[in-house]
Amino acid sequence: MEDVFVTIWAAVQDGYFAFLHSRTFFVIKIFLVIYTTVLVVDVLLLAYLSDVRKQLRKLSRGVANTKVSKKADIREWTSIMDRLNSKDEKQYRVALLQADQFVYKSLETQGYNGTNFAERISQIPPNSYSALEAARDVHTLVTQIVRDNNFRITKEQAQNALGVYEKFLHNLDVL
Repeated sequence: MEDVFVTIWAAVQDGYFAFLHSRTFFVIKIFLVIYTTVLVVDVLLLAYLSDVRKQLRKLSRGVANTKVSKKADIREWTSIMDRLNSKDEKQYRVALLQADQFVYKSLETQGYNGTNFAERISQIPPNSYSALEAARDVHTLVTQIVRDNNFRITKEQAQNALGVYEKFLHNLDVL
């Protein structure tokens, strides 16, 4: 009886090893490698194209009020930037104040809640946006403008600050 089991086991092993070295198994392996590669590429493309960070933020914060159209935001931002065409320093100050308020509202739209700018921006994980630290610095500059009526600002400083905010808004996918 033992010889029968040994014979059957040897036949199964021979069939198994023959299959492993057959062309059929080789074709199956090639197909599975290609299929797996396509799946991995699909997952990476979906993650890249669907803005996973924004989707995760919406899911974690339960944000339902994100804007569908950017046209109104772009128009508002353009009107803020148009203030730099003036030669009046007061217009630069107003542009910075409006830009700061625009960023503040945009943070709320993106799901960052808080009673002030610092609370909202502190909810953003460090190093998640390239212009995050610079945006904090610009907000500090705007705070100085609000506190000191005699604070002087040049057109170049205003352009640089608004450029930082613009980059940050692009990072947030607002503009």
